[in-house]
Amino acid sequence: MSAEFEEEKLDSPLVVHKVTDASYVDTAVKVDVEYTHNEDGVATLERHRFKRVKKKKKWPYFLMLAVVIVAVVCAFYLSRTKDPVENKTTAPTAENDVTLNFEDRFKNVITVKGTYIFFEGEEVDGLNGLEKEIKYLDKGTFLTVQDESADIMFLDDEILPLLDSYGIKYDTKYIISSGLKSQYEE
Repeated sequence: MSAEFEEEKLDSPLVVHKVTDASYVDTAVKVDVEYTHNEDGVATLERHRFKRVKKKKKWPYFLMLAVVIVAVVCAFYLSRTKDPVENKTTAPTAENDVTLNFEDRFKNVITVKGTYIFFEGEEVDGLNGLEKEIKYLDKGTFLTVQDESADIMFLDDEILPLLDSYGIKYDTKYIISSGLKSQYEE
């Protein structure tokens, strides 16, 4: 029985049996597992295994891309559905508070300071500028005229008759300071 095994030698499992491979051997004569170098000391291919080239996995990149897309869509959706009333209920900052008070404080207000005229908080160019501002207002519109050290003759003889000519109703208030300053004042 041992003679049969000696005669029949099995090929080494490391030997590749494809014709196109570099380690192809026609006959498995003297194929030994320990045979790694020939007589000249040059390495043979019989014992050398080739490293398998691993493909890089692409799923982590797709997962990261999907997370970024979901985050952008959620941010866009939340910004579009935000209730504007919710912003008004939050505590106003000092800047927003000043802006809102400035706009509300001078709404439908004409301020006369000396001979300078301000319409809704912005300086206009004399009577012509005031006339341009009020020309297209509806008849019966109610405006408040603030007298801040105004020239009485200028106010009574020029501004109030101009308002009457366009059918605008008004109420005169005397104030100490409105906080408005003309570009020509020092």
